[in-house]
Amino acid sequence: MSKKLFSLAILFIGISLAFKVSAQNLGVYPTALSFALAKGSSESQVVNITNGSDKKMQFRLYLNDWIRDSIGGHEYYEPNTISRSCSKWITLNKNFVELEPGKSTQITIKLAVPDEATAASEMKWSMLFVETVEENTSQAAKGATAAVQNLLRIGIHIYQTPPSLSDKQIKAFDLTPVAGQEKKYQLLCQNMGNVMIQCKSYLELASMADGQKIKLDPVDFPMFPQQKRYVMFELPANIQKGKYSALAVLDGGEDISLEAVESVIEIK
Repeated sequence: MSKKLFSLAILFIGISLAFKVSAQNLGVYPTALSFALAKGSSESQVVNITNGSDKKMQFRLYLNDWIRDSIGGHEYYEPNTISRSCSKWITLNKNFVELEPGKSTQITIKLAVPDEATAASEMKWSMLFVETVEENTSQAAKGATAAVQNLLRIGIHIYQTPPSLSDKQIKAFDLTPVAGQEKKYQLLCQNMGNVMIQCKSYLELASMADGQKIKLDPVDFPMFPQQKRYVMFELPANIQKGKYSALAVLDGGEDISLEAVESVIEIK
């Protein structure tokens, strides 16, 4: 059985290859690594780590498995425990670094896909954490002992999408009210393909009394292959009472047809 990990450490995660994350004294770039390897092939990519503080700092690096839940949250597991994990294919040239103030270093991440047909049959992923540690030394009766305290961590998404995969399909199912939350609705959708898709969704309302239209801001989110996702929409606090024709739209990009769900909702 998979062991889920929980942490109280502060987590900052980016999804763009050209995005730099700085969390207090820790800078990491990039925060996502995308591989497109066929079976039997390998590739190395580099992550830059910067100590932005005024004192020497230590960092440890480690892998975790993870998934996105139905509302977009992250759930973490021990490496090599979920079926879509590529953690066991990843090696790091360093798993611990020490940096002087203002200094940077590079970590090499190598991903090697086994020479087996099943290894390249589906998309896989992992998460590389860079975590600051602080060594506190205290004098005990029998000598000095050291304790390591976790301070801060940044997660680097690692995606492996075999080049043979190209199926992009999305589906919108229904729009329903969120139980116990007035003026909040959820759209259930799913990635029906075999690659990750960056989606956006929006909700349009038209008053059935006077035709007045309201369009909510779009929600942007990724979906893993076969993942189901609830997209949450909160109606304006000052929306007038009455019945509305609601159109929830799911957009998976230029390569995919729009999906939409129509419904009638009543604001009381």
